Amino acid sequence: MYIRVISFASVVLVLTGSAFGLSIQGVVGSVSQSQYQTYQQAIEDSGLGLYDSQYDQGYRNRDGWAGDGSLGNQEARAYLTDQFTNMGLNVTIQGQYKNVVAELTGTTNPGQIYIIGGHYDTYLDGERPGGDDNASGTAGVLEAARVLSQYSFDSTIRFIGFNAEEDVMLGSGDYVDNVAVANSQNIAGMIDLDMILRPEFDNNLDELADLDVGTADTELFMNWANTFVSTAQLYVPSLVIDSGQPYIDASLASDHRPFINAGYPAFLLIENKANEIWGGSNAYYHTAEDASDALANDPFNPTGITYDYGFAADVVRATVATIALEAGVIPEPATLLIVGFGAVILRAKRQMH
Repeated sequence: MYIRVISFASVVLVLTGSAFGLSIQGVVGSVSQSQYQTYQQAIEDSGLGLYDSQYDQGYRNRDGWAGDGSLGNQEARAYLTDQFTNMGLNVTIQGQYKNVVAELTGTTNPGQIYIIGGHYDTYLDGERPGGDDNASGTAGVLEAARVLSQYSFDSTIRFIGFNAEEDVMLGSGDYVDNVAVANSQNIAGMIDLDMILRPEFDNNLDELADLDVGTADTELFMNWANTFVSTAQLYVPSLVIDSGQPYIDASLASDHRPFINAGYPAFLLIENKANEIWGGSNAYYHTAEDASDALANDPFNPTGITYDYGFAADVVRATVATIALEAGVIPEPATLLIVGFGAVILRAKRQMH
């Protein structure tokens, strides 16, 4: 925090940096790679009862299809709910598929809503830790919420853990149909985090490790995706984004699809395009080896590719920068304190880093 002192005869004004406006770079700098990693590993372990022993099913799996979902699905939901609640957010479990929705209500334009979401379920039965797909994106939603919940915004921000994405986006589809559309909500922008932890290619070691940004081919959607790309380049230059971004995401095989189908601006952030992942860029996708303590993160696996926590943290940094700018982060008001005759100190309530 910098301090500027201005003297007018017997009056001294001391203005803190916060009084001159809030730094987006300061918000971005609050993202913690170690905290992100803590979230990711806790989510991938769901089903072992490490967070709550009542959910111990003996193996890691967060399948969300049947009933309330597997015990691991329920443990992940409890973990998300508690983490969001501890951040001071308003948390509800919504819809048939039990999406976890945490809201930071806007102060001046609460009807305008921005969403950061990712799915917390995994693929089918059996051992499916889903460390990359999609503990990585869900952890990103949590870390974005942890950072942004420390500030106030003009617009409302919602942080959503969608369920049953692996069952053709049932949770996000339910949310769009029965919450957003049914209530004529103004969703100004949605960011979908899905698989952001393993950007290198198992089937082509010469491919550049970079981020892909996928959306639909209309001006509304491309403009929103381009907003992210330009913001990321400005505030997180260490994040490598594919030079051809944003790309036209023909498959729409993630939770951004229902939003796009309903006409809401949305895009997907992903380590590689869906067809590249399906084609073998991630050899451990949808297998029991997709975990931080398994082959997907083992330097002695055949390709030596591991999870890239620095890359994932940069994706989160670019996400919070975009939302902080678009939702209108509000500097906290300064306070006037009289500390002695002829002296006035103007001090901001919160110190910026």
